[in-house]
Amino acid sequence: MASDKTIHDSAPDATPAAAPADLSAVPGSGSAAACAIPSFPKTQRDVALDGLRGLAVLLVFLFHYGGGLQSSRPAVRMVGLITQAGWLGVVLFFALSGFLITGSLWETVAQGHRLRNFYARRALRILPIYSLALLAAAAAALLRGATLSQLKPFAIFAVFLQNFPHLAADAIQNPSPLPLYHFWTLAVEEQFYLIWPLILLLAHSRRHALRLSLWLFAATLFFLVCIYGLPAFAGARSHHLFDYFLLTQGGAIALGCATSLAMGSRFSPSGRKPGTHRLVRKYALHAFCIGTAIYLFTSYLSRSLSLTDPIQFWLGLPAISIAAAAAIPLVLRSGLPRTLFSHPLLGWMGRISYGFYIYHILLQPLFDYLGARYSHHTVGNDYHIVRALFAFLITCIVSWVSFTFFEKPILSLKRHFPLYPSLPWGEPVPETHRSHHHHS
Repeated sequence: MASDKTIHDSAPDATPAAAPADLSAVPGSGSAAACAIPSFPKTQRDVALDGLRGLAVLLVFLFHYGGGLQSSRPAVRMVGLITQAGWLGVVLFFALSGFLITGSLWETVAQGHRLRNFYARRALRILPIYSLALLAAAAAALLRGATLSQLKPFAIFAVFLQNFPHLAADAIQNPSPLPLYHFWTLAVEEQFYLIWPLILLLAHSRRHALRLSLWLFAATLFFLVCIYGLPAFAGARSHHLFDYFLLTQGGAIALGCATSLAMGSRFSPSGRKPGTHRLVRKYALHAFCIGTAIYLFTSYLSRSLSLTDPIQFWLGLPAISIAAAAAIPLVLRSGLPRTLFSHPLLGWMGRISYGFYIYHILLQPLFDYLGARYSHHTVGNDYHIVRALFAFLITCIVSWVSFTFFEKPILSLKRHFPLYPSLPWGEPVPETHRSHHHHS
């Protein structure tokens, strides 16, 4: 896989980039515990999950703008090597996305218009800025002299199929000077959003839903072993046909869903934590360490921290997906991780992460130009540093403006499509950070 192609969004709604809106909300009142289907309380965001999302988008940024691999200085080359692991931010986005959407979906299992409200809320979160980016890219292509017939690849993006085998190459070959190659992650999430609520309809209990999410992860693992392990698929591997496919990348989302269902809701009728919650809390650190160790082992065998070798796909990717899902309960419980990820700056990055993910690649030609102009080079350490500084500062400003004046007014329409905002058992954070909580 080429290193200049991102392995996110958040959704990022997880987006990517992954669910940066009210799906990470924590109920602010415990009075609903007596009801099986509580009313919709005023909510607060969990700052530690915002911080985790902020870290995810920073990792993706470093993956694209880190540089340093070609330096003759060992220290700089080491930094460049580490930035190869920035694609892990996408895996973290995916896990967060599955975790957040599943809590809300399951807690509203008996709510009328649940699917309508869910899909409407996803559309309000994803489509406005996504559509704006596509229109900007198409307009830039026309200004560059492209004809209307040459804009056909944009239809692939319009229906979120840019990660499909044989369509991904056509989508990337659009005539726009504004790159859209990172949008494959949005396709993965939107396809998952389409099928997962329907799968949950088959579940007759939380435990059954948990088993379904684990079976879904098992299906992705079986797919990875087949595609990236069997000789029959050597041609597909050499052409990277399935590198961005839903079953290739969806394992982290499925594990995020499983984590949410296993931890349960603080608004259960009994008010008690389920037994699976204790298991998740007990073994989260073990899972995180083991998953990370297996990923590092496959990277050592492949001589790269990026996804380049088959063993990294069928072993390293599932392992780091487990680690990403395990990171969620680690930051929900009291301790150093929760304190660190509750920092206001990381939380702010998490709030604007979707726009940041969109713009940090969309505006790349501008950053290339500014880096070359002010460093007087187009290669080398000076160029990469200047380019990265411009990219970070401008993307932060543009993302904040976009979130404040474009995204938030649209997100306010979610009040017409209520879903119960469920987040299991997030523990208190230090008082110094509480004042920075934002109401949804």
